[in-house]
Amino acid sequence: MKLLYICHRFPYPPNKGCKIRAFHTIEHLAKNHDVWCATFVDDPADMQYVPAMKEFCREVVAIPLDRLRATVRGAFDMAIDETLTEGFYRSRAMRDAIRELTSRIKFDGVVVFSSSMGQYARSIDAGIKIIDLCDLDSRKWEAMANRARAPRSWFYDAEARRLAQLEAELYDAFDATILISKQEADDWIGDRSKLHVMGNGVHCPTNARTGLCETKTIGFVGDMRYMPNVDAVCWFAESILPAIQSREPDATFRIIGRSPTRRVRQLEALRGVHVTGEVDDVVEELNQCQVVVAPLRIARGVQNKVLEALAARKAVVVTSPVATALNAVANKHLLVADDPASIASQASELLRNPLRCAELGACAHHWIADKFRWSQQLGVLDHLLAPSPIAAGCAV
Repeated sequence: MKLLYICHRFPYPPNKGCKIRAFHTIEHLAKNHDVWCATFVDDPADMQYVPAMKEFCREVVAIPLDRLRATVRGAFDMAIDETLTEGFYRSRAMRDAIRELTSRIKFDGVVVFSSSMGQYARSIDAGIKIIDLCDLDSRKWEAMANRARAPRSWFYDAEARRLAQLEAELYDAFDATILISKQEADDWIGDRSKLHVMGNGVHCPTNARTGLCETKTIGFVGDMRYMPNVDAVCWFAESILPAIQSREPDATFRIIGRSPTRRVRQLEALRGVHVTGEVDDVVEELNQCQVVVAPLRIARGVQNKVLEALAARKAVVVTSPVATALNAVANKHLLVADDPASIASQASELLRNPLRCAELGACAHHWIADKFRWSQQLGVLDHLLAPSPIAAGCAV
């Protein structure tokens, strides 16, 4: 089949959540289909990787995205009762590029990643049109509204309501809608006959250190511009780490990830907090951590950061929404806690018991290797693109 894949962020290198999912999806589709890719590039440094993506795609249309102008467009759309999300990614250059592609190529199928990019595929004539919403962004904005104060909460709430309407419209416009987990699907309101679940996978690293680690270091990995990550590390550093240090004075907190905001950088003023910024090898950073935490209070979908830590044989403490999305078994694959006292207690106990960390890490690694291979997760697309997708039985 000739497939057009449309995504909001250039998928290479696959070093953050949405890019990881997009890259592995393209890689998987390219094994059996001819793939064309249309994508925005929000980091000029990523332009150097266009040739790398051409190893998987017949053509790559990479449209530069000016974040400042995109923000202005998003704000304008919000002012006229549209979504900020669609406005941010609204681009005449992208629309013209896709129109040019579809004028000379008859695509058998279109796969769109994220609600923000659905606007570019609605009018395309193709045999099957699939949208991968991944997370329900409307619920994410709703969660942010519940945590914020006015007037910011009003802004978040408005975006949540408009995105919910957009998600419903996209569901009607596409032949199949994909979500990343059963948890996301359970939150879907309305008809489910075209709804499917496709999780994320992970590659188990070969350079993960096995055995005991006694560094008293607690790690967090993630994109440090992303608001839920910023909220998580600030909450942990300010409200949880002091309780851990009262029991384990040598405990440190290592925040690993690109583009830390000023708010995150300011955390280094606290005792035992280190902010790395972007690193060359996340696994080597994880090797220095005895415990990894994902204290996310705003959490939707499957957290790649957690999959990677589990695959790297780390003992991990997460909040309930993170564990539920993974269908993980508490106290077997990872530890689960939601309030500061419980998280501090779990992390402190692990810092005192390196053998328990090693046991948890080994069990988690085997579980991830068995259940979270990319080929397993992405098989849903194979069913949807088969001649009789309904017979494949992958609807929720």
